[in-house]
Amino acid sequence: MGKKSRIKKERRELKEAGLTKDFLNKLISIDGYNEPVYRFFPEKWQAEALCQGNIWISTLETCREYEDPLQGDSGEATQTYNSGSISGGSSDRGFVEMAARSGVHIGEGCSNISISECTNIQRLPDAYVLCTTKEFSPEKLSDTFGQYCVKISNPALFFKRASIALNKHKKIREGGIGLVQYKGREYTGLQNPPGPIGFIKPSDQYSSQNEFRLLWIPEFHNDIEPFLLECREVSELCSQVSYMN
Repeated sequence: MGKKSRIKKERRELKEAGLTKDFLNKLISIDGYNEPVYRFFPEKWQAEALCQGNIWISTLETCREYEDPLQGDSGEATQTYNSGSISGGSSDRGFVEMAARSGVHIGEGCSNISISECTNIQRLPDAYVLCTTKEFSPEKLSDTFGQYCVKISNPALFFKRASIALNKHKKIREGGIGLVQYKGREYTGLQNPPGPIGFIKPSDQYSSQNEFRLLWIPEFHNDIEPFLLECREVSELCSQVSYMN
């Protein structure tokens, strides 16, 4: 399908869903990555279902609760800031920034303030998530995630179409896709935050998964559960991949 035809189809899909172009503006790519990605399943019927346009959408809370340490991550979508030992006043912009990161507001005319080892944990409330990988590496992933695999040829277009369908189920405030960055989730002082929350995982345990993530933040976080999303429009972007195990 050509670019013009795809744009027309997206506009038609938005119109049919009662949405506007503003909705697509809420969907961002973290890094612009749009090469094929892969999703592994333990059962053949699950792979077949995705190729038919039935997407199993999970949640961050579900990922946080998995007992398998290679699938679950209790610190999913969290970042931790530690102030260290700092002192200053309202005229010191660096101190004011570090205090704010610690959750402490410094008003005008303040001086000689000391803050020691203040920790502030930022945690993304529950959200919808779909985890894939950028590499077809069954030798690394099949034991954990299953031996049946689906290739998604255009994850950006898949994300747009799935987002439109998901918004019919639960109003979406914003969404993002991108490669997971493998690094620590802690920072201190005036260091930059590790990265976009929800797209950072520890390197020692998870880096071999080369995850590419689709994340949707709902307007309201209460009472969201994993479910099967019907979106026939993504079927043309999905194909089963076979390999010898």
